[in-house]
Amino acid sequence: MTEKSNKKALIVEVASKLFFEQGYHVTGIKQIIEAADIAKGTFYSHFKSKEELGLEWLRLGHDQWVVCRNKYLDEVGDDPEAQLIALFDYLAQGSKACNYRGCAFINTLAESPDLGCPMRKAIQDYKRGFLAFIRSLVDKRLPNANDEEREQRAGAIYLLFEGATVASQSFCKTGPIDIAKRQVSAILSH
Repeated sequence: MTEKSNKKALIVEVASKLFFEQGYHVTGIKQIIEAADIAKGTFYSHFKSKEELGLEWLRLGHDQWVVCRNKYLDEVGDDPEAQLIALFDYLAQGSKACNYRGCAFINTLAESPDLGCPMRKAIQDYKRGFLAFIRSLVDKRLPNANDEEREQRAGAIYLLFEGATVASQSFCKTGPIDIAKRQVSAILSH
């Protein structure tokens, strides 16, 4: 890694920690520069704006989440129902690990009321991708169900996941995730 790419990685690493712990909008460029112990010019040689940094943070966070999620699900095996249920085990594990801080994307959406914000659009794309991933597992589990039924079931599982994420953050416990996980089996068995 070159010195320049090391500095960029450092900026993203420091910003990621601050964005997740404090929130995106509360964290300023000056604070990131000070925490990374870099010059202002170094920041701007890598990122034109805080939003550009925010988009990089979201992209890298999404990519890392997908890799870790897929690795976790690979250990479950090929059964799509087992993988759908295991998503909730993965969520519980992650919720505990981050001390119930919740989903960085949902937290950032809550801070971004502007519907045209590029970060909001990026998050929506990542969430659509997650819904499509769930739908692919539902399609494998219920190949004989009609398209509308599979879409409804995938949507319900997605909503359970997102709702369990928020409820777990709200109550600082995994109980909501356990409830949602039990519902997935019911959704897939009818």
